Amino acid sequence: MMDPQYDAKRHLKEACIEIAKNKGYGDAAGLLRGILFLAKEPISLDELTAETGYSKSTVSANMSFLEQQGLARRVVTPGDKRYRYVPVTDPNSLNGAMIANLLKEVLLILKALEQTEKDLRTSGSSDENIMTRIAAIRSSYQITQELLEIISRYSSEEMLRMLKGPGIGAEFIKTKEASSSG
Repeated sequence: MMDPQYDAKRHLKEACIEIAKNKGYGDAAGLLRGILFLAKEPISLDELTAETGYSKSTVSANMSFLEQQGLARRVVTPGDKRYRYVPVTDPNSLNGAMIANLLKEVLLILKALEQTEKDLRTSGSSDENIMTRIAAIRSSYQITQELLEIISRYSSEEMLRMLKGPGIGAEFIKTKEASSSG
């Protein structure tokens, strides 16, 4: 017979695994994130290893990855030298980390587009179709960069107030919701 508590927790763990897979990460990162969400207190590397059955190196590497993504953080319990991990649940921290990661990707693509265009022009093989495509991609990524930079200046609460509060943002959202439901 299944443990009802295990069965209930399974849903969140499976969702975290699916999210990890959708982003191209391994199951381990998703499972560890799900375990962190459900942990009653900060959890050690040894406890995570025991709970998952993964090797200590796999757990350690994936926890480092989750930290880099801004989804987990290390804490030190006074009197204990071991690191313990907690999920990052603060909306501003999560949003900041997500925006920073997206912005890194956008800037990397923009830099690569610039270098590609420069190399094509220098080599004399700048096919007009390719150059047009590069310009279109650059434009799209520059818009995304601008949006991310604007969003990064505000807290989650401030963004929601601006978008949902009285004024242009609220009217735009109402119009958009009405057109998508009808």
